[in-house]
Amino acid sequence: MRRLGTGLIATTLISGVVAAGAAGHTVKYDSVVTAKFDKQAKIFDGTVDSAKRGCARKRSVNVRLRAADGSSTVIGTDLTDSLGAWVVAPTSDPAPGIYFAEATKKLTRKNEKHRHVCKPAVSKDLTVK
Repeated sequence: MRRLGTGLIATTLISGVVAAGAAGHTVKYDSVVTAKFDKQAKIFDGTVDSAKRGCARKRSVNVRLRAADGSSTVIGTDLTDSLGAWVVAPTSDPAPGIYFAEATKKLTRKNEKHRHVCKPAVSKDLTVK
C-alpha cells in the first residue's frame, strides 16, 4: 500500500511540472512613435522605435484628428518600412486642429509556448494651423 501512495505522489508531481512547462509566456515590448507635419508637402511622417527590432518594421500607424469631445478620426494609415519610418499623405488638405499618430498593437510571435506583443504607442499632439 505504501508503494501505491508513493507512485501516485510522484505521478502528480511530474504532471504538475509538465503542465507548468507547457503554459508558456507572454512578453510585452514598449514602442515609441514620433510624428511631425510638413506644411509645404502637406504630409505627416515619423518613426516607430523599440528595443525589439520586430516592433518597428511593418507596423501599422494611424494619423488621427482629435475632436473637441476627446474622440478622434483616422485621416490616414501607413505601414512602417524596415527602419520604422512612415508617411501619411491625406487625400485633402488637413483641417486645422490637433493631430497625433498611433502605432497599433502588433503580435510578433504567437504559438503554444510564446506570445510576444508590441504594445500600442501614441505620439505627442501636433497642432496644424
